[in-house]
Amino acid sequence: MRIDEDLLWPVHRQLAMQLKAAIEDGTYQPGERLPSVREWATLLRINRNTVVKAYQWLEAAGYVTGESGRGYFAQLPARPLLTERDRQWIKEILLRLRDGETDPVVFAQELLARALTASVRIPKVAVVECTVFQSRLLAKDLSQILAIPVDGLTLEELERLETGALQGYTVFVTTFQHVEEVKERVPGRAGDVLPGLLTAHMETLKKLKQVSKHERVGVACTHWEGTARLREVVLEAGFAADTIIEAAGEDPASLPRLLEDTALVIAASPVAEILLAFRPDAPVVVDDRTFADAVVHMIRDRLGMKETS
Repeated sequence: MRIDEDLLWPVHRQLAMQLKAAIEDGTYQPGERLPSVREWATLLRINRNTVVKAYQWLEAAGYVTGESGRGYFAQLPARPLLTERDRQWIKEILLRLRDGETDPVVFAQELLARALTASVRIPKVAVVECTVFQSRLLAKDLSQILAIPVDGLTLEELERLETGALQGYTVFVTTFQHVEEVKERVPGRAGDVLPGLLTAHMETLKKLKQVSKHERVGVACTHWEGTARLREVVLEAGFAADTIIEAAGEDPASLPRLLEDTALVIAASPVAEILLAFRPDAPVVVDDRTFADAVVHMIRDRLGMKETS
């Protein structure tokens, strides 16, 4: 039987699991309104139906409640739920022991051998993003957290890799914005592409909710294309076009206006560093770092790595 790898890690399930972790760790408090379907779809550049499915999964699991006309709100389930991985392990153990396929001691020895075999293999991870700066930055952060080598690659660098080099990577980690582009560049490996939320994604949407819709909001990425994406996010948050101030790192002359009477500036790391150098108290939110804890947990789970204390 051939397994469709696209179904191993569906995007809506990955988004749901990461939002679940954000609710569990208190990023979203019980009763707090979550970003709308349109806001997530615009920010992450994914289909709205994907976000709806993620929220439906969370609602069924008891982590959100939907209110007609108001949106979705965070909540904690009445009792802790087993993870899918836990369920699979328990099911496998019970079936094998029930059917008498193996002695319990032999089964335990088999599991130990499997764990030891997995522990000696050092997985290789690639972080794929659209710019050299962001791919290297996220790769460095992830490498420090996982304590394994992590390569930062741009989409163009990934496309140029030979088949043998691609096979050397266990998983390809990217943001939701680029998941389809990465899948196209690793044919037959869609199940090994893990899209993840950045902590900045959640912070950006939270900060926008704290700003009056009549105040000015600045947006700036390294390139104008990225700035246009951020502009769409702000528009979806309910701000009028004439309240959005745009700039780009590739056009330095455009940057000063971001500091002129803006209530919030959403910027990529290189631009944020420039703005804060000129004005340390500028209301800047860095939009492009770091992977959320839930993403790290998913990567560790996929690689068979133990959680570190």
